[in-house]
Amino acid sequence: MKFRNQLTQILPLIFFSFIVLMAIRLSLYNFYKTDFSDLSNTEIIASLVMGFRVDMITIFTFSSLFILLLLFIKSPRTRVFVAVLWAAVLNIIFILSFGDVLYFDYIHRHMSNEIFNLGNDTDIITGMAFGSMLPYTLGALILSALFLYTVYKLFSHRTKHFIYGKELFITTLLVIAVLFLGIRNNIAGKSFGTSDAYAVDKVSSGNLALNGFFTMYRTAKTPVKHNLMQLDKAIAITRSHLLSPKTPFIDDAFPLERSYKGSDKPKYNVVIVLLESFGAEHLDGFTHYKELGVTPYFKQLSQEGLKFDNFYSNGYRSIFGITSVFTGITIPAGFEYLGHGLELSNLSYLGKVAKANGYSTVAMQAANSRSYRVDAVSALAGFDNYFGAENMPNVESVDAGRKPLTGTYDYNMFDFYHKKLNSMKEPFMGFAFTDSTHSDFYLPSKKFERYPHDLKNYNGSLNAYIYTDDSIKRFMESVKKEPWFDRTIFIFTSDHGSGDALNEIAKKYRPDDKPLPSIEHFRIPLIIYAPKIFKPEVIHTLGSHNDIFPTIVDMLGLKADITTIGSSLFDPNIKNRFAYFFAGDMIGLKTDDGYIKYNFKDVVETSVDANKTAKMKELLFAIDTAEAKLLTKNRWKK
Repeated sequence: MKFRNQLTQILPLIFFSFIVLMAIRLSLYNFYKTDFSDLSNTEIIASLVMGFRVDMITIFTFSSLFILLLLFIKSPRTRVFVAVLWAAVLNIIFILSFGDVLYFDYIHRHMSNEIFNLGNDTDIITGMAFGSMLPYTLGALILSALFLYTVYKLFSHRTKHFIYGKELFITTLLVIAVLFLGIRNNIAGKSFGTSDAYAVDKVSSGNLALNGFFTMYRTAKTPVKHNLMQLDKAIAITRSHLLSPKTPFIDDAFPLERSYKGSDKPKYNVVIVLLESFGAEHLDGFTHYKELGVTPYFKQLSQEGLKFDNFYSNGYRSIFGITSVFTGITIPAGFEYLGHGLELSNLSYLGKVAKANGYSTVAMQAANSRSYRVDAVSALAGFDNYFGAENMPNVESVDAGRKPLTGTYDYNMFDFYHKKLNSMKEPFMGFAFTDSTHSDFYLPSKKFERYPHDLKNYNGSLNAYIYTDDSIKRFMESVKKEPWFDRTIFIFTSDHGSGDALNEIAKKYRPDDKPLPSIEHFRIPLIIYAPKIFKPEVIHTLGSHNDIFPTIVDMLGLKADITTIGSSLFDPNIKNRFAYFFAGDMIGLKTDDGYIKYNFKDVVETSVDANKTAKMKELLFAIDTAEAKLLTKNRWKK
């Protein structure tokens, strides 16, 4: 194929890149239509136009150097080398953007800087890539090879005419101007940023306009400035919402640290179970949709214990939930995770408080030992012993060829948990994190596959709930026979919410149900189960992961000075409760009035009127500023 000049040889690759990224965006829309059901046709078009601008910035930012080089390089061999290198960069953009579309199913937003921590979860990623995602993996490899080969062929030939001299100088100036304007995408003021992508004030608009690669590299290079409010004012407002005569603030140098004086309450054992992806919208006894009968035993536990039906996660990922349970902190936007740098500030840790009050401690997970770095994180949090899947013998009945690709089946962990608790000195505190409800949904037996099984889709997740529910049942019915059972408080919750309960597959099972607000994706279960200690009750108190730590301290009468962005769920003095969460490029707040989501420029979603939005926005600004600034200044805990 002969091109008129070097510019006409370059342009097809640019146009092709726009087509690919827009096709990926349309795939996102078609895969997850319910996520965009709140957009009118006009808003969809406006969001797609905004998406074109996002794609322009993405393409021009990572293509400008190659474009300018190809304007000047005449040698066909060198041009081919530069063009193929450019194509390789574009190929990475395409793959990550489409991978983001697949990942959207789990978190209902685009990937952000957490992509740079996925190296810690290589076993899970590899398992998915060569498990349920194998067709996509093979397709990506084949299409990538074809793309690189096509570019190689296109740039292997000389152009009919090579622009040079004065013509090249003028062309270069014009190209630089177009690239500069395309990358800035604003004539005046600051250049176009992630927060500008919202064509209307709806999260769905931003999700449709943005592409995954854009959010990844923008959140990687742009530090979040937590200066939404003056610090002293932020501290005062935050303290007013945490204030209780039971837990006085103790030091103005560490203004959010509170003192739990301790009491002569019995030091009951505590057994914590963090359930992978147990979003409340899917669970019998917790869902606001039609129940599907996938977690009947979990529902029974909630009816026999303290059932908290207004409880939320503080983030979208497992490490967010673990961090919040262990420390009472919502990881601030732009901060590293626990085990990656958050611990450089002095924090309060659940395990350390338990040990200081005479408890023996153990932590474990059904995934491999280093997954999410739970081994290191558990040690930081004060759990003396840690175990991963490698330490857990298989006691599950497994059909032939049913071995999980990573980790171990949940019942193997529950059985191991049971035996470890039997060997521990009382009082003890245990923490266990399940795995079988994480995609890929490998199950030990076909008997759990009530729905047409798939390693990735909603049917597979429903079957995984059925299996994990059965594992919980076997665990609980066995520990009920132990002498320590009557002296033990069991806490069941989830690490985060999960996929849409009204997606295209789920609609077949819930045809009459209507979509709920997006905050539903943050709602998770909390059950405190101790039939010899607590009478059954449904508790509507608003809470989040950050409240678990202070609730345990209060419930057991432990003596501790701790700093958390949460309060005991049993403290009647806390009148204005909140759940503060972080989700990629957004932070948000849930109160008894409703919820808001904020992208560090605008409120992009709210469920309340203008007056309440303003008040909630002030509280959100205060909490975000106080938490981030005090952590940065190492004024979190003495």
